[in-house]
Amino acid sequence: MQIITISPRGFGANTYIIPLDNQKAIVIDPAQPRIADELKNRGLTAAYVLLTHCHFDHVYGVPALQDQGAKVFCSDKEKPLIGTNADVFDLFRAPRVPYTVDETFTDNEEKILGGISIKALLTPGHTAGSCCYLFTAKDGGRYLFTGDTLFSDSIGRTDFPTGDIGQMRASLKRLASLDDMPVYPGHNEPTTIDNERKYNPFMLDA
Repeated sequence: MQIITISPRGFGANTYIIPLDNQKAIVIDPAQPRIADELKNRGLTAAYVLLTHCHFDHVYGVPALQDQGAKVFCSDKEKPLIGTNADVFDLFRAPRVPYTVDETFTDNEEKILGGISIKALLTPGHTAGSCCYLFTAKDGGRYLFTGDTLFSDSIGRTDFPTGDIGQMRASLKRLASLDDMPVYPGHNEPTTIDNERKYNPFMLDA
């Protein structure tokens, strides 16, 4: 499974593009409007957008992709937070952008999108509805996209609206129980579950 990482320019999250066989793509956390151009430059169009959570630095590129027909997904616990102070647009004085969620995942729900199995793991702590997406590719490879729940050697903040350190600890314990696989976080560099089990001080405490 090909994974294209678009690093942010300035403040923003990592965006991940997973090309599909028919020149469509899955996009995870389109942080900036230029993601539409990044796709076009690669001959791709977004078919699906997966949001790990609704913070402004993860969703700024959603409207441009939705205008082109992409279906937007998030967890069922996160959807009610969109447009509230939990999305931290107002906290960071960021102009709001209009978008809607077309479909939600419940905890442990699997959907097949573009031939790829995607399972949502609800991991509250950064926000009440944060989730990670576990991809199982056609060749059996497994990849975890963790948003702002788990970073390389660190974790996301828990002091924003709906954040909770107790819930974060429980979510990290859940992730620590997974088999080893590559981890693609919302910020900083990729890592692995094994690496975080061994070296992440927050995971060691989970």
